[in-house]
Amino acid sequence: MRLRMHRLRRGVCLLVWAVLAGSVAAQPIGPGMSPIVTFDPDRGMISRPPTQRPLTAAELKLARERAERFWDVVKVSPSFSQPRSQATYLTSWAVIDHNGGFNQSLYAYWSDPRDVRRHKDGALYGVMGGVHDLLYIETNFEFDDIVDRSTAGEFSRGVGRNGGFKVFAAPRVFGELAGGTVYLDMIVFTRDGRSALEAAPLGPLLDGEVATLRKRVATMETDWVKSLQQLEASMTPQSMAERLARREARFRQDRPRADEATMQREMEAAARGDEFAYRREKERLSVPATRDPKSIYWGPRLALDAVEQRLGSLDAAAREAPACGRIDPAFRSGDQVRFEPVSAALTDCVPMVRVRRDLIDRKRPITEVQLMTIWFRERRCGVWWGSGLNRGDEQACRAMVALLREVDGAAVRRAVGW
Repeated sequence: MRLRMHRLRRGVCLLVWAVLAGSVAAQPIGPGMSPIVTFDPDRGMISRPPTQRPLTAAELKLARERAERFWDVVKVSPSFSQPRSQATYLTSWAVIDHNGGFNQSLYAYWSDPRDVRRHKDGALYGVMGGVHDLLYIETNFEFDDIVDRSTAGEFSRGVGRNGGFKVFAAPRVFGELAGGTVYLDMIVFTRDGRSALEAAPLGPLLDGEVATLRKRVATMETDWVKSLQQLEASMTPQSMAERLARREARFRQDRPRADEATMQREMEAAARGDEFAYRREKERLSVPATRDPKSIYWGPRLALDAVEQRLGSLDAAAREAPACGRIDPAFRSGDQVRFEPVSAALTDCVPMVRVRRDLIDRKRPITEVQLMTIWFRERRCGVWWGSGLNRGDEQACRAMVALLREVDGAAVRRAVGW
């Protein structure tokens, strides 16, 4: 009896201890900074992009050391280490991408303390679905454009299929950080110190425009002819008789008490409506006599003529000249974009660029950092850079820009081995 009571009391104590321990473990973290870097957060908590192969021991060691060097850089930032109401921490992991490259992610977090937990080693991590602001730092992460809605317009183009590239309007530059260029929603660093962007050549861009417009015109012509055929087929005697029979059947079903005269009047009114709709649609599908660039029919065809004329005027040197993009207001939306040589000195023409295709040298060791990007991701924090923290009251941008202004730029470069 005593043994059973002892076991019962012991079981109750263990149960209470487990409940208390669980409640303590589940307690959210208060405002403050993680004591250490959160290396490899994919410990059953947060998923990460899949790696094409497991990292070797040497690669894993290098990734951890790099994460710790970055942690040494950010943890001395007063705004990051002494947050007023948030929990701050740096997570990091590395993967082998589909090109066989070594990508390392280092994400700085500003989180609601209620959405933060602590690993056994003391490192903080955020719960899924919580309130978090992230600054994304990536090494050797390739990208194909830099979008700036204030300059983009309708200029973005994919040029070529095999070995092709993306062309886009030159984004605004808001400043510089440790040799990196500050754009609207990202900062780009290259090992060689050159811009990550280069001028897009005019010739290939116009080649792509001609191919796209020709296909569009051909498709529109096919659809146009098909619509006309369907329209004429809808007014043949057989089609009209079948439509009348269906209407009479619906009339008798829906209005069984109506007399034949009423039905006849309604059928005649419906037929007159069909005739009116036919004439209106026939007029819409007729080729407009005036070659109006704002016409749905003539717009793409005249745009194609303009592009073909420009392309035909280029010699070999002009084909490789830098391009710019402008909007031709004479045309309707969708047909307005024109690409010209930058040398034409058109004031309303935005320079066209592409990402340098030699940013990552596949002959170099994969663990060597050749490119580093800092992403604000959908936030326009770049506008804060040149004008100070005085644009609105966006908490995330204030925190991110404050951290970046406080970090030692030379230490950032040393952290990646530059």
